[in-house]
Amino acid sequence: MEVTRKNFKETLPLISASIDKADFLVIDTEFTGLINGRDVSIFDTPQEYYTTLLNGASDFLLIQYGLCAFYWDDLEKNYKNDAYNFYLFPRGRPGPEKMFLCQSSSLDFLASQGFDFNKLIKEGISYMTEPIETRLRENLTERQNRILNSENDAITIPEEHRNQIEDICKKVREFLKDGTEEEIEIDKCNAFVRRLLFQELGSRFKNEAFVETKVLENKDRVLKVSRLTSPNDSKARDTQKKEKEWEEFEDAVGFSKVARMISQSEKLVIGHNMLLDLLHTLNHFFQPLPSDYESFKEFAHCMFPRLLDTKYLSSLPPFKDKVNSSVLHHLLTTLSEPPFSLSKVECAAGRGYTRSDAKAHEAGYDAYVTGLCFLAMQAHLARMRGESCARVPAPDSPLLKPFLNKLFLSRTAHQDSPYINLTGPEPTPARDHVFHLTFPKDWQRNDINHLFSAFGQITVQFLDETSALVALTRRDLAKTVTRAFASNNRISIVPYVKYKLLTSKPGSQHHTDRREESSEKHMKYSTDNALARRGIVSESNAPRSPEKSRERSNSVSLTETQKARKRSSSGVFKIEEVTPPPPKKADLINKSDQTRNTTEVISNGRRKHKDCAKETPAEKRKETATEKRKETTEKRKDISIEKRKETNNVVKRFDSDSKVECVTAFKEIDNWD
Repeated sequence: MEVTRKNFKETLPLISASIDKADFLVIDTEFTGLINGRDVSIFDTPQEYYTTLLNGASDFLLIQYGLCAFYWDDLEKNYKNDAYNFYLFPRGRPGPEKMFLCQSSSLDFLASQGFDFNKLIKEGISYMTEPIETRLRENLTERQNRILNSENDAITIPEEHRNQIEDICKKVREFLKDGTEEEIEIDKCNAFVRRLLFQELGSRFKNEAFVETKVLENKDRVLKVSRLTSPNDSKARDTQKKEKEWEEFEDAVGFSKVARMISQSEKLVIGHNMLLDLLHTLNHFFQPLPSDYESFKEFAHCMFPRLLDTKYLSSLPPFKDKVNSSVLHHLLTTLSEPPFSLSKVECAAGRGYTRSDAKAHEAGYDAYVTGLCFLAMQAHLARMRGESCARVPAPDSPLLKPFLNKLFLSRTAHQDSPYINLTGPEPTPARDHVFHLTFPKDWQRNDINHLFSAFGQITVQFLDETSALVALTRRDLAKTVTRAFASNNRISIVPYVKYKLLTSKPGSQHHTDRREESSEKHMKYSTDNALARRGIVSESNAPRSPEKSRERSNSVSLTETQKARKRSSSGVFKIEEVTPPPPKKADLINKSDQTRNTTEVISNGRRKHKDCAKETPAEKRKETATEKRKETTEKRKDISIEKRKETNNVVKRFDSDSKVECVTAFKEIDNWD
């Protein structure tokens, strides 16, 4: 059923009844964009993943909401559905103006799927958060209780408006004397003049006329003056005016009522790849999302205590090995064939969907398809356990509990952190095998493959034109990476943990150094693959711009496993754990002698001269900070020289003609769906 502002009020009781009788609810949403700022990294932790998506959920608009209620029919022993497809558009009055961003790729995708943007803007249902609703409700109550015609609120009529006000008052007097018409409209005037007219007409014709604002079809506002038939008529009109204001206010609250019905029902709420759906639902209908990750988890679980993500469910055994693509409509096709089977789900005429409707990427229909996929997967699990698969068990049953309140993270799914757990901790994978690489702008993917050819398989995610994240498949070789490239002046390589620490501090030396190297080496994350998430297949090897021939994407590609090469007598590389040679004894002896000739260290860490016994206490205090700094500087230089010698002894040359492909950790076809 399609729901707009025209039929929302009459449909609301039907929606409430559908929620009450449902065994479970399924939601789906469409937005004006996905990500504002840097894209999600495949190495992000769940907390970093949430922080990255936070801006998008706040800045983009939620424009379509699908709700499908699945309820059990005891007579026919199968499920039926009531589905609703809501067009949503927040309006400025009586609520606040809503500023939002649009992402061209998302709007282009929606347009290609037949989305009606005219219907969205003209007939979209308004909504607001709970704090805004509370504030506006209090303001309206206060304004209605205020005595508008009190002497304290009276405004002195400016001289330039006096003639205009008097002419209109004469016109109203003639209208009341004539008695042939029931109402008249005052000519268009600005808001200040309307305020003056409310004051003057209300005081001069208090028991004869009723003054109110009328909004025309073109949104212009005019004053309407109507004749009063009795003193009680004035009170009735005033009551009617207040009721109309409250009615407009409730219309502005709009769809937020439905979202709160879903929350208050505490029913099992299902979605497919539903993290963004949840973020937008919380942010637009309840309260602004918190920046703190743990607060978000607590907030989300409080509003929706039972969530299930079919994308997460399909990523686990026994479905993982049987599902080639977890894109929603691809998943439906897979679950339609053995060893799976789709349940028969019907609907009353005009109240839901059937499979023959085929309205892909309409939020209500996608919610219906998600429900079908869930029924097929839970039935398969039930058969494996030897249980009845007809009706869905309770959410806290052993069948569903392992999948409850876990939200799938598509981008990091193959990097050991595949979900957000709203009710507990998530996996915390090590990143010792991941490095941040800065390289010349003219490098291509093959250059990075060539650079790491001796380390075996690698996973690459480009961040911009001069930097990327590189992960080794052979984690045991991670300790040798920084030493191997220490003498390479064309690149800079930093362990992932250190890189994250540096980038978390905008004023850090890391950022300063990179700005000095080149203005083109700023960290600028691409949002090229931020496409609308329902079934989009990205061109992972598309050029980043017409003038660039290099092929890159923010994803990584799949290749066959290739063994790490070793250097032999024929010139092939060999990777080994090389222990740096010990410092020469002569150097250590010379350093030791030089140190003893000047100072020695006592137990409390302070230095004293060898002949300090001859010095007085006053002379001991004459050791200046300058002398200490000189000693420290000299020692640092010695240590630096020794380290460079050791590095040069370990690796003098690290190149090869051999190449290695990249390993797939993530397919772009599954970006957001």
